[in-house]
Amino acid sequence: MVKVLTYLAAAAITALQERAVARRTQAVETLRLDRRQRRLDVTTVLETSHKSSLTGITATTSASVLFGSAAPCIAEPEVTEGPYYVRGEYIRTDMREQQPGVTMYVDVQVIDINSCDPVKDMYIDLWHTNATGVYSGVVASTNGNSADKTNLQNTFLRGVTPTDEDGVAQMTSIFPGHYAGRTTHVHFIGNYGGTVLSNKTYSGGSVAHVGQFFFDQDLISSVEAVEPYSTNKQSTTLNSRDNIFKEASGNSYDPIFQYSLVGDTVEDGVFVWISVAVDMTAERDVTAVSTLAGSSAIATTGDTNTALSVTKLGGFAASLAVLAPMIFAIL
Repeated sequence: MVKVLTYLAAAAITALQERAVARRTQAVETLRLDRRQRRLDVTTVLETSHKSSLTGITATTSASVLFGSAAPCIAEPEVTEGPYYVRGEYIRTDMREQQPGVTMYVDVQVIDINSCDPVKDMYIDLWHTNATGVYSGVVASTNGNSADKTNLQNTFLRGVTPTDEDGVAQMTSIFPGHYAGRTTHVHFIGNYGGTVLSNKTYSGGSVAHVGQFFFDQDLISSVEAVEPYSTNKQSTTLNSRDNIFKEASGNSYDPIFQYSLVGDTVEDGVFVWISVAVDMTAERDVTAVSTLAGSSAIATTGDTNTALSVTKLGGFAASLAVLAPMIFAIL
């Protein structure tokens, strides 16, 4: 009887210890998660310097060095794709196309918000303006010289690239310029489940996330002091005055790139990186101003683009591209 009681007592103590270990383990995991999901507000984001203390950063620097072993697992708020999204851009890792400006090496790490694991094979769509604040692929009164109809054919500073096993996608571009009413920014769309076409463009699938990324204000000022950025006469908008920046900084997310200069000055180039957590179960609706088809864009909405698409595509296909939206509107 004594042996039985001793055994039962030992078993009870063991169970108690196991529960204590489980509680401590859960407490540690909760603290770790809280650290990873650190709470920020817009003011904190604006006042934080995102210049990295890391040295020797290059395009081959590993994801573990840039993002660490536990990237923040907090979702970036959904924001607008804006009026200048072109669907089906080229899959590539360099989207400069001889555009002048400060070379910018971009790393974006995508994390699944539901598992906090890296997302592999997400095709991320990046686009932004050139050094003087003009988007390619769009002819509009609010986008540079609207008399330059050839811009509809351009594809510079737009590209799609897949994430690797670390959830990281890389792109070489130039630092964006600004345009009236907006601070300097980069657009981001996360695509999955689509098809890579023979012309190296991406088609179909679903959109898990629509976001925008930003830069420290002092970095923007340094870049805009050099040519050709300094020739941009459009009015500037600070991060603190940009409404979409404020939206993107909601939910305690920090939408500003970490960065490191390639050399001694911004003219030598800048390396930027950011981590973003997305909901892979989501399907977002986005509106494209046009769709790339071969080496041309089929305009679908907005300003003078629709009229131009007939001359660009020619024949029945062009007419159908223009008439289809009108037909569906009537129906």
